[in-house]
Amino acid sequence: MPDKRCVLFPAFIFAVLCFGAREARACSCAPKPTTQVAYEMADVVVITRLVSVEKSVKTAPAGRVPGGGDKYVYMDKSAGMLVERVFKGNLKAGDEMTFAQGGGADCIWTFSEKEIGEEFLFYLNSGERNPAMWYGSDCGRSGGLNRAADDLLYLNKLKRVRGKSRLSGTIRLNDAAALSVEGRSVRITGAGKTHEVKTDKHGAYEIYDLPAGQYRVEFETPPGWKALAFDERSLDGLARRGEDAPKGELVTIEAKKHTALDTHFEIDNAMRGTVYDPHGRPMKEVCLALVHAQGEPPKYFYKGACTKESAAFEIKEIPAGSYLLAVNWDGEISSRHPFEKFYYPNVFERERATVITIGAGNMLDGLDVHVPVVEETVTIEGVFFYADGKPVVKETVNFKAAQTKDNRKGDAYATTDERGRFSIKILKGVEGELSGSMYAYSGEFENCPKLEALIKKASNTLAELRSSAVKIQGDSDLSDVELKYSFPRCKRVSSPRSQ
Repeated sequence: MPDKRCVLFPAFIFAVLCFGAREARACSCAPKPTTQVAYEMADVVVITRLVSVEKSVKTAPAGRVPGGGDKYVYMDKSAGMLVERVFKGNLKAGDEMTFAQGGGADCIWTFSEKEIGEEFLFYLNSGERNPAMWYGSDCGRSGGLNRAADDLLYLNKLKRVRGKSRLSGTIRLNDAAALSVEGRSVRITGAGKTHEVKTDKHGAYEIYDLPAGQYRVEFETPPGWKALAFDERSLDGLARRGEDAPKGELVTIEAKKHTALDTHFEIDNAMRGTVYDPHGRPMKEVCLALVHAQGEPPKYFYKGACTKESAAFEIKEIPAGSYLLAVNWDGEISSRHPFEKFYYPNVFERERATVITIGAGNMLDGLDVHVPVVEETVTIEGVFFYADGKPVVKETVNFKAAQTKDNRKGDAYATTDERGRFSIKILKGVEGELSGSMYAYSGEFENCPKLEALIKKASNTLAELRSSAVKIQGDSDLSDVELKYSFPRCKRVSSPRSQ
């Protein structure tokens, strides 16, 4: 029988494959249950502290271990926990627990050495095969104690409130280091009354004993911020989410059951503008990014956008601060960006760039960005056919540069239209080859032996099929290039897209 500890909440997990089948390749979780459901379904509910992570050691080939030796760490094997508090189950404070380590896609929690000393709240089920080992699930409500404020409000007074109806949740402010989630008002209206509660220092709120029925929940929105999404959870485990949610959301309260409604706010601001070439003509598909004007940016920070057909761009939800607006920020010159990196409004030197300061609620419109200098490009136009003369629709045409210099990227691509026509722009003077390509797998087409033979010849599950190549000198525009596949157009069996 599979170990039931790897499935904490079967009613809420669509495709959890148990630890008894570690070759599992996928883990798909339904929305989290409420605290009430998680508690009732668990055999053990505890707060633990991570004290150790055991790693397997494997003999390494000679010379493979930096600094000498013949051993290297192969993988995480188990994690040691110390029980700090027990809400349910036969454990007691001070007991030691050993947790199995997950494989990344098997729904089993994976602990890191960097987490040693951190606290966790776990909802666990007793095991049958291996009582000495516990399996924490990635699905459900188990997790770091710093994200369990909603749970703890209930668990800390369980004896007094168990069996009562409850509405609870957490609010979060993204990128809001200067703002507090504490003391935010939550207004609940229904059954002819209006109730108001305040969030605690963790942004959590709760209210008990609301009569059964439908209620509207409204969150106090900080000026310059917006409610981005709601997440409602009740006994059936279904979730409702929506971008740009309104200030309030309808929820249903059931007698003696819990309903949870979380939300988070994002800063509501934007930079908008248009990019022009040196002659004042709008430029589409030009990418811009914000760079911190002073200090080191946060790790993985990125806020940027690319211009649309109209040459307009919009960068939204920007953390408050002072920025420079960089255009072609990686500095690679290509047909899409035939210019070096520069800064708003039109300077190459960072110290000459205009500093843009933006805060919550600021909408900066009309930023005109002018590219100082562009390199020459040429345009290649043509048509892409199958062997029977029918057009190749919505597939890729690639230009592969023979050689480029410095920070120039000669490669380019385009997509064919409904008539098989294409238009591709490349840097002038760059030589290379132009060809068309598509991806196909065996059995995707019916009654198409020539295509099937090419797919099987590729010896891959997914084969890239290329047309004949055309040499391009890159010194002038071309308007009559023809690309052709060696096989006819075939009807797809399983793909919803037909050609």
